[in-house]
Amino acid sequence: MMRQDFVGKDLRGQIFSGADLNGVNFSNANLSNVHLDGANLSHANFSHVNLSNASLVNAILMEARLDGVDLCNADMSGANLTLACFSNQADLCGVKFIQANLRDAQFSDANLVGADFDRALLIGVTMENLKLDDAKLVYANLHRARFTNVSMRGADLCGADLSRAILKQVDLYDANFDGIIVKDAQFMQVSGLSEEIEQEFKQQGAQIL
Repeated sequence: MMRQDFVGKDLRGQIFSGADLNGVNFSNANLSNVHLDGANLSHANFSHVNLSNASLVNAILMEARLDGVDLCNADMSGANLTLACFSNQADLCGVKFIQANLRDAQFSDANLVGADFDRALLIGVTMENLKLDDAKLVYANLHRARFTNVSMRGADLCGADLSRAILKQVDLYDANFDGIIVKDAQFMQVSGLSEEIEQEFKQQGAQIL
């Protein structure tokens, strides 16, 4: 059973670095500017929580529930977010996911404008019905990722690995594809690709449908 200690609480600026908060329910709490670096937050419930400007560097959030969460400008660098679920209008603008582990995580109906996934592990991630405009995915591992109805205008995909990824109804206008890997990837109803880029992708074995 989840502990109910922090439901709706105002914990702004509190320090929980390194704490074991596995399975805790933080729903509807205010955790803006909180410090959770290195904390164990696996299976925690962050539904509709304000985590703006929070620091969660190297935190563990495996299978955490983050629907409707506000994480604007939070720092989740190095965090383990395996199988975490971000949905229901989650606001993740400007979040730092630098070198974070987001393997098999799910993002749905979320705002990721300007988010930084530099060198993040995003193998098998699902992203649907969201905005990734101006996001940084430099050298991110997006092997087998699935994108559906996603705006990625101006996204930086320099050196990103999208091998076997599936992109459907994705807007890639003005994105940076320098050094991108798209071996066996599928692009369906994708906009923003020049003929030159399409040919380059096809040479790598990608399908443009």
